[in-house]
Amino acid sequence: MDIREKAMKGLKLDEIFIMDCHAHGGYWNTQHIPGNMPEDMIRSMDWIGVDMAMISSQAAIASSNGWGNDITVGMTLKYPDRFYGYVVINPHYPESHKEEIERCFVFPGMKGLKIHPNTHGVPPDHYNYQLCYETANEKRCPMLIHTWGRDSVVKVGQMAERYPNARLIMGHYGGPEKGAMSEAVNVINKHENVYADITISYMYEGNLEWLVKEAGAKKVLYGTDLPFIDARPNFGRVAFAEISDEDKTDIFGRNMKRILGMEREARI
Repeated sequence: MDIREKAMKGLKLDEIFIMDCHAHGGYWNTQHIPGNMPEDMIRSMDWIGVDMAMISSQAAIASSNGWGNDITVGMTLKYPDRFYGYVVINPHYPESHKEEIERCFVFPGMKGLKIHPNTHGVPPDHYNYQLCYETANEKRCPMLIHTWGRDSVVKVGQMAERYPNARLIMGHYGGPEKGAMSEAVNVINKHENVYADITISYMYEGNLEWLVKEAGAKKVLYGTDLPFIDARPNFGRVAFAEISDEDKTDIFGRNMKRILGMEREARI
């Protein structure tokens, strides 16, 4: 039974590893988000068979990154087999960056870094993000970057050139604004260390098939924005896509395992 058929019958995809590379947790500062506690998120993940999620707390992005990073650390410690975490830094408090990054990476479940230029009100190449890029480059770890619009995508490409060992993930791969996703494909194809995550609340029909054709399935990652957005639509986008099961397996989790070095650790 293939992935599409199992999903159509409402069966979990137990034979493949599924990791949501773009999830959150906790409260957001401008609106109510139901089901935002880790137990709620695990329940949602279990409904559709998601094994793990990479998270950055809402609070870390929108208000206090120190407090928010504590929430993320707490989720990874309480549920180490379900959550890995991104360390978030706020570019408006550069004096705290070194200490905050070092403090968070002590915990084994913290596996990457996250910046949100739109919320922070600065571009992705802002000089106060420099330590984030340097850390991702040194650790060869994923760095999730919220991208929205063509300009932000172009700047990610420039950072990929400067920090070739960092695994840069374009959150939303530019969003649906004119020209953004086409430019995202250009950046992905030019740089081995750049990936697209498919997190978005609405999308053009056939968009995932187009992305796989233009950039290759090994550069595409499954993400949802859970609990900010219901996880099921994006799950369906992959499960029912007109692409091979091999490509779906890459997107659902095999690519993220490769980025995180999980396959290498398993062999050791």
